[in-house]
Amino acid sequence: MYIASIRLAVALVCVGVSLILSAQWLGLIPDPIAMTLESRKARCEIISINASAHIRKQQWVDLTSSLKTIIQRDPDLLSIGLRTESGQLRVDTGTHKQTWATAMNDSSTADIMRVPITQNRRPWGEIEFCFRRVQPTTLMAIAENASYRLIGYFAFFGLITYTIFVARIMGVFNRTQVVPNRVRQALDTLAEGLLVLDDKKTIVLANSAFTDTVGMSAEELDKKTVDELPWILDAASTVELPWVQAIDNGETRTDVKLRIKLADGRERILSVNAAPLGADQQRGALATFRDITHVEEHRVELEQMLLMLRSSRDEISRKNRELEILATQDALTGCLNRRAFFERFEKHWNLAKSRNTPLSCVMIDNDHFKSVNDTYGHHTGDEVLRAVSKVIRVMHEEFDLVCRYGGEEFCVVLPGRTIEEAEVEAEKIRIAISEIKFGDPKELRLTASLGVSEISLGAIDPQGMINQADTCLYVAKRSGRNRVVPFNPSFDEIQVDDSKVSRTKESEEPEESVPFQAVTALVSALAYRDASTAEHSRRVADLCVRASENLLDQRSTYVLEIAALLHDIGKIGVPDAVLLKPGPLTAEEWKIMSSHDRIGVEIVAGTFQCKEIAEIIETHHAHYGGRATDARLPCGNDIPLLARILTIADSYDAMTSDRVYRKGRSHEEAMVELRRCAGTQFDPELVEHFAAKITGTEVEASATRVRVPKDVAIQIGLQIERLADAIDSQDTEGLKALASRLGKLARHCNIETIADAATRIEDQIKDDEEVQWMSLLQETQHLLDCCRATQNSYLTVADSLVETST
Repeated sequence: MYIASIRLAVALVCVGVSLILSAQWLGLIPDPIAMTLESRKARCEIISINASAHIRKQQWVDLTSSLKTIIQRDPDLLSIGLRTESGQLRVDTGTHKQTWATAMNDSSTADIMRVPITQNRRPWGEIEFCFRRVQPTTLMAIAENASYRLIGYFAFFGLITYTIFVARIMGVFNRTQVVPNRVRQALDTLAEGLLVLDDKKTIVLANSAFTDTVGMSAEELDKKTVDELPWILDAASTVELPWVQAIDNGETRTDVKLRIKLADGRERILSVNAAPLGADQQRGALATFRDITHVEEHRVELEQMLLMLRSSRDEISRKNRELEILATQDALTGCLNRRAFFERFEKHWNLAKSRNTPLSCVMIDNDHFKSVNDTYGHHTGDEVLRAVSKVIRVMHEEFDLVCRYGGEEFCVVLPGRTIEEAEVEAEKIRIAISEIKFGDPKELRLTASLGVSEISLGAIDPQGMINQADTCLYVAKRSGRNRVVPFNPSFDEIQVDDSKVSRTKESEEPEESVPFQAVTALVSALAYRDASTAEHSRRVADLCVRASENLLDQRSTYVLEIAALLHDIGKIGVPDAVLLKPGPLTAEEWKIMSSHDRIGVEIVAGTFQCKEIAEIIETHHAHYGGRATDARLPCGNDIPLLARILTIADSYDAMTSDRVYRKGRSHEEAMVELRRCAGTQFDPELVEHFAAKITGTEVEASATRVRVPKDVAIQIGLQIERLADAIDSQDTEGLKALASRLGKLARHCNIETIADAATRIEDQIKDDEEVQWMSLLQETQHLLDCCRATQNSYLTVADSLVETST
C-alpha cells in the first residue's frame, strides 16, 4: 500500500509542477528577470534626475558622495559613472572605469545601462550604470530564481505530503470503499452476519446483520481485528479460529460454533463459516455468522428432555421387571407362584414328553407347621417359610422350578432327573431343612415330609404328577414324618387325608388334562379385551386358593383355580358399549351382560375336555337357598363344592373392589354382607371358613390393587417403553398408534390421568401440521410420570404384602 501511495504522490507532484510551469509560460506567474530590469530602469531614472539637479547647481562633491552612498546600499549596483557629451568621465564612484570597460568587452560579466542627461534642453552627457548579471550560471539561476525555488519546494514537500495523504486515503478506501455501495446494500439485506477481512484479520466490511447480532456499530468495528471481538474461547481448546485457517492456510471452514459476549452480559452462539479471498494468494477472508442461540438452547432443552425420557423409560423398565417378578413370584418366600409355576411346568412337561427325557417332581410339607403358628405366632411362621424357601431356592432355583404351592407346601420340578436322582435331591432338602437354626426362638427345630414322583410313573399331565407326589407326601406324614417317600403305583389306592376331598382309583374317573398354557392364553385375551375383568379373575383365583387350604386336595385346588381364572371368560363376547360402560348398567344391558356365563361355558367346554371346570362356571351363580334367577340351577349341597367357594370369592372381590360409580367396601363390611346372605345365597359353613382364611390386611392390599391392576401396570409400562423408543426415532406414525393404544387401555381401566395424557399426545400429532417436538416431549414426560405413579401404587402394595403374608 505504501509503494502505491508513493507512486501516486510522485504523479501528483509532477502534475503540480507541470501546472506551475504552464502558468509561468502563459504569463500567469511574473518573470523575475523582467521585473528586475524594470526595477533597475526605475532606479536609474531616479538617480539620473537627482544627478541632473546636482549638475545644474555644480554640486559635484555632493553628487559624487551621493552616488557612492547608493553603490554601498544597493548590492545589485556595481558602479555608477557620469560621462559628458565629449566622453569625459566627469564623476566616478571608484571602480566604474574598470567595471565599465570590462562589461563593454565581456557582456557576461555585468549588465550596463545608460540614461541621457540634458541641461537647458540640450544634451549634456549620460549617466552609466553597471549592474550584476540578471542571468547567472544555470545552478545559480535555479537557486536564485523564485519560480525554480517554488517548484523545488513543491516537489519535495508535496511528495511527502501527498504520500501521507494518499496512504491514509487508500487505507480508508480499503476499509470502507472496497465493496461498491450497491453490493454493500445487497449484503445488508442478508439475514446472516457477514465480515470481509483483510490479510491482517482487520475488519474491512461488516453488514448490518452482524452489527445487530454483536450489538456494535460499524464505527466501533472500524480499525478492529476480528480477534479483538469478545469471543468466549475454551482455554483448553487448541482448535484455530476459522478465519485464521482461511487466511493462513487457505482452508474453507464450515459450521464452527463460537460464543460471543455482548455488552449487556448476554451470550450469543454463532455458527461461523470462513472462506479465503484470492485464488493464488490469500488477501483476506469472508466470514459469515448465523445466530443459533435459540437453536442451541432448544437443542439443549431437547437433549435434557430426551435424557429425562430415557431415565423415565429406564425406571419404567426396572419397575416392569419388578412387576414381572411380582407377577411370577410369591411375595413372602420369593418362590414361583402357582400360575407362573404351572406355565413353566407345562413347557418342561411337553419337552420331556417330546424328547422322552426324565422329569421329576418333589412335594415338600413342613411338619407341624400349624403348631409353630399357634405356639410362636404367625410372624415366626413367616420366618419359617422364608428360611425353608431360601434353603430350597439356593439348592434348586438356578436350574429347577421352585414353587410355594400353598400354605406350608412347596413343589420342586427337576428337569432331566430320574426318580432315583430326585429321591437323592429330596433327601438333601430334608437334611438341609432339619439343619435350619433360628436366633429366636433358639429351641425351634424343623422337619419336613417329602414326596417324589416322575413322569414315567403314569401321570397324564403335570397336575397328575403333582398329585402323585402329594400322595407320597401324605404317606410320609402317616409313616412318622421327616422322611422322603418316592411314588409307588400302589399308592393310588391310599386315601390321602380325611380333611381333604378323597378319591380312590376304583371310584374316580380318569383325570382330564387342563393345559395351563391354554388357560394363560385365554386370560391374556380377556386382559386385552378388558384388563380390569382379567385382574378381577386373578384376584378371585388367589382368594379361592387361599380359601381351599385344609379343605381341598391339590387336584381340586388346581381345578378351582382354573375355574376362577376363567369364570368371566364369556365377557369376551359382550359388546364394548356394555362391557366398558363407565357407570351402572340398565336392565337391558344387564340382560346382555348375563349372557356371558353361557358364552363362558361354551368357550371352556370347547377348549378343555374337563366337564368339572365347565360345571363350576355354569353353577357358580346358583343360590344356596334356591332363589337363583335361573330355575335350572341347583341349590344347597347339590351345588358343586368348588362352585360354592368360587361364588363366595367372586362376590367378596366384587364388593371390595372400587368401581367408577362407587367405592369398594372394607373387609369388615364385606364379611358382614357375606354372613347376612349366608344360607340364602352362600353356603354358611364355607362363609365362615372363608372368613377364617382371608384377613383384613389382604383385603386392603387387594382393594389397592384393584385401582392399579398388576397386569395393567405391566402393559402400560411396556407401551411406554415403545413410546419412548418412538420419540427417540421421531416416528410420528408409530407414536400416534402407540398413544392411541395406550389411551384405550387406560380408559378401559378407568385410569383417567394416563388416558388424558395419551389423548393430548395424539392431538399433538397431525397429518397436515409440523410436529412440535418440545411440546410433544413435555406431554410424553407427563405421561411417563403418570405411568410411574401407576406402577408405584402397585409396587407399594406388593411390598406391604411381603410383610403381611403368612
